[in-house]
Amino acid sequence: MQVSKILVVYDPTSDYQPALERAALIAANEGSTIHLFSCIYNDLDGATDKDSEIERLIALQQEILDDATKHLVEQGLQVTTAIEWDKNWYQAVVDASKNSGVEAVLKASHKHSATQRMLKKTSDWTLIRQCECPVLLVKDRPSGEGRKVLAAVDLRGEKDHYEEINANILDFCRRYVGTKDAELHFVNAHKDLASRPDRGSMIRACGVDTDNVHIKMGDPGKMIVKTASEVGANLVVIGNSARSGFSAAVNSNTAEKILDDLECDLLAIP
Repeated sequence: MQVSKILVVYDPTSDYQPALERAALIAANEGSTIHLFSCIYNDLDGATDKDSEIERLIALQQEILDDATKHLVEQGLQVTTAIEWDKNWYQAVVDASKNSGVEAVLKASHKHSATQRMLKKTSDWTLIRQCECPVLLVKDRPSGEGRKVLAAVDLRGEKDHYEEINANILDFCRRYVGTKDAELHFVNAHKDLASRPDRGSMIRACGVDTDNVHIKMGDPGKMIVKTASEVGANLVVIGNSARSGFSAAVNSNTAEKILDDLECDLLAIP
């Protein structure tokens, strides 16, 4: 999975942009182009000339983006910027990801309460379900030491389907981490003994040592969070295309629960 162009969601409400910092690291390793996208909107009912005011606000935002990316350009990274005026910025990001030819979307993720997640569709919810490329949700201060990645897999589906998803997950993990010395872990949850995967088959499929294969019985979301904490993961990777096992959980509200409980970044691969 090549990562030649990354869309980074710029947060106009914050001076700190963790997603942009993470994208810079990936771009330095991959030679990727960073496409910094910002969507802004204000209620201009009292403005005498709305078009002129919108132009002025977009120009101001462009100055902010130019300042935010100046040091990246000086380091030799390729950076483009785009600004849209749209009240529905969630959908604007999804549309931009489809129209700009990017291979990944990066966005900072902030903790939400269970009530907030339940009562409305958050931006994280929207991006995970609607973007057609991988979405990396970046925490402000990821935990863990070293480069440790935990990938959630499901060996109970069709073989060809599993191999395709696992190949995408493993390939993106290695590229994101940017080193062959990355410590990769895999977790497969099962609800009962009858659905327990074979450890030997899982080790061979994942290509890692037995200590890096974790087979857990219980709720998929809880097992992902528990295992991530146990191994000190910096990044958790999930696939969200299938409708069984982990992927089925991710396509429900479990995705948001996992995100808020994790102390590390979350990568969702369609």
